[in-house]
Amino acid sequence: MSARSVLELLNEPRLLGTFGEELPLIDHLCQTAQLLRDDSDDAELAVAGLLHDLGWPSGSTEAQHASDGSRLARAMGFSERVGQLIGLHVTAKRYLVRTDSRYWGRLSRESRATLVEQGGELGLDEVVSFEASPYFDDAIRLRLADDMAKDPSRPRVQLESFYPIIAEALAIAQ
Repeated sequence: MSARSVLELLNEPRLLGTFGEELPLIDHLCQTAQLLRDDSDDAELAVAGLLHDLGWPSGSTEAQHASDGSRLARAMGFSERVGQLIGLHVTAKRYLVRTDSRYWGRLSRESRATLVEQGGELGLDEVVSFEASPYFDDAIRLRLADDMAKDPSRPRVQLESFYPIIAEALAIAQ
C-alpha cells in the first residue's frame, strides 16, 4: 500500500465517530501521532500512534481492536514492529494500571470503562512477559501518548502532515 492510500483510508467518514471519547477518532489518532513525532524522529512509532485504534471502525470488539489493528497495519505493508506496537497498546494500559498507582487517575472515563472488556490489569506472569518484550519501552510510550491525545481543545493536526512519516515507515518495512 502506498502512503497516499494510507491517507485515503484515514480520510474515511467512519473515523469521524467518537467511540465514547470527546473528539472524533481521527483527531485522537492524529494527536497521538503528533505527540510521538514531537517526542522523537521515530517514524514507525509515530505511525503506530496514527493507526493504533483502526480496529474499532472496522467492527472490532473492545477486546480485539488492538490485535485487529495490528493485522490491518501489517496488511497495509507496515513492519512487524509497527504491528506489534499497535497490538500492545492495550497490554501497556493493563500493565500501567497494575504497576503505577497514579495511572488510573490519568485514564479517560471511556478508557476506564473499557478496561474490564480488555482483561483488566495484567497478572503477575503477564507483567513479567510484557517487560521482557523487545517492544516494551515503545509500547509504553505509545500508550502514554494515547492517553494524552484526547484533548478536544488541542489544535487540529492536518492528516496530510503525516505523509512523510507514513512513507518512511513503509520504506523501512521493505
